[in-house]
Amino acid sequence: MKLRPFTLFTSLLGYAFAYSYSVATYAQNHSQTTAAPSASSKPVERKFSTDTLYALLTAEIAGSRQQYDLALANYTQQARVTRDPQVAARATMIARYLGATQTGLEMSLLWAERAPKDKEALANASLGLMQANRLQEAFEMSRRLYVAGGEPLFQNIAANAEGLTRPARERLLQSFKTLLPRYNRDEQLLVGIGLLLQQQHSFDEAMTYTEKALTLYPRSIPAAILEANLLHELKRDREAIAKMAELLTFYPDNISLRNQYAHILTHYDLALAQQQFAIIAKQQPKNADAVLSLGIIAMERKDYKAANRAFEKLLDEEQHSSTAHYYLGRLAEAQQNWQEAIFNYLQVERGNDFLSATISLLDIFIKQGDFISAQQHMNRVRIRFPDQAESLYLLHSQALIKHNYLVEGEKILNDALANLANNSKLLYARAMLYIQRNQRADAERDLRQILQFEPDNAVALNSLGYMLTDDSQRYREAEELLTKAHTLKPDDPVIIDSLGWLHYRQGNYVQAIRELRQAYASYQEPAVAAHLGEVLWITGAQEEARSIWQEGIKQAPEDTSIPATMKRLKAE
Repeated sequence: MKLRPFTLFTSLLGYAFAYSYSVATYAQNHSQTTAAPSASSKPVERKFSTDTLYALLTAEIAGSRQQYDLALANYTQQARVTRDPQVAARATMIARYLGATQTGLEMSLLWAERAPKDKEALANASLGLMQANRLQEAFEMSRRLYVAGGEPLFQNIAANAEGLTRPARERLLQSFKTLLPRYNRDEQLLVGIGLLLQQQHSFDEAMTYTEKALTLYPRSIPAAILEANLLHELKRDREAIAKMAELLTFYPDNISLRNQYAHILTHYDLALAQQQFAIIAKQQPKNADAVLSLGIIAMERKDYKAANRAFEKLLDEEQHSSTAHYYLGRLAEAQQNWQEAIFNYLQVERGNDFLSATISLLDIFIKQGDFISAQQHMNRVRIRFPDQAESLYLLHSQALIKHNYLVEGEKILNDALANLANNSKLLYARAMLYIQRNQRADAERDLRQILQFEPDNAVALNSLGYMLTDDSQRYREAEELLTKAHTLKPDDPVIIDSLGWLHYRQGNYVQAIRELRQAYASYQEPAVAAHLGEVLWITGAQEEARSIWQEGIKQAPEDTSIPATMKRLKAE
């Protein structure tokens, strides 16, 4: 709510001289309905102390000089002292203007308490409670506002309920439903109930209330948007698109409606979605979110010229700059313009795209064999973000390992552990690298080092136990490790797979099949499929083994574990 200008100063100053700072006519009686102070308000006699009057005059002078913090402090203090509704109203407005949310809430509640029938007081209190996520109280305040003849915030309150726990949202939903019989034709209540039910994933019931709202108000934008979202959730995108397209013929300038239409189209028709975001960007040239969406969709469609224009526009407007640089980097990379890609990735600041940009930069440097540039860049990043050193070392090493530069990857992990001794994640990453290089003794050393200071590390227990299953002389040791890991995480399918594989190696086929089936039921990864298929093949269930292997290959055609198993068993 926008702050009114500080126009009370002249009138208050006049009162001060007239009453020689002893009494002033300033606000209405506590029992009367009040409105926010303004130049046109006709004051009714109300006695204030000299100190209060002086504080209020000081506040008005401060406001006229744009010293709004001082004005707010004085008004807030005097609202607490006098509990006067107009003083609280003035404090509320200033707090809203300054974004002082907590103070604004306190003052609006005081205002509503002292002027319980004032619609503006109730509206401000409802808004403040909603912003504080006290949605049940916000609903009650809006109910009072509605009874008083004001415009409630039911729909906004429901829209903000996404972050509530399910029980809290259910209580709020019941409050909405309890009020509905009295106001069964109210658009906000119907849409609000629909929104709350949508958040509860009760899509069919939500649709019932939405359809009722649209029957009563066929051109309702909020109800139409909710209907489209529900149709999307119910996998009825074609209906959602058709209805929103029809509604846009009546409201072509409604940005919210077109924006929702465009977002649904991204799941169905990227070309039409791009067209809609282009319309929004034209209607609202400063709408950075629409321009960003336009650029991303254009890039997805390989419309590189349109994408480039959109991202360059964001840079010109200094909006979403890091994200724009990230996508310009991806555009350049797609066109194999490596220097342009590197330049843009280097401009990405810390945020949602920083990690992806860093990975892309490393990928370019490493594919070009430029390990020095990769090292220098990661050194700079670690200096900028020392709290992320562990993750950055891991990122660097994994990028090298992905391109099969195992020696270089090991060097990065060695350097990392020299700086971050006994770091379990770094030790584990190096152990996995040693296993990949068949350096089993080195891998065992690192895994046991983890277990020295983290004896209940289930991941290390499982990895060491699984590795030892290859050595028939160490089955007992492997079983101890895997049993402990299973006790710590009894539902972990990776650990269950390891136990099943150990029992297979021990010749306990029945137990092995039972555990491997359990692991595969919840974790259908190629390695688990390879294990289960092998045990089934060995025990004579060869058709089932082939079926499981084929399904595993279909899900991950680039994984080599199943083909290697089939080749070893001569099961091609």
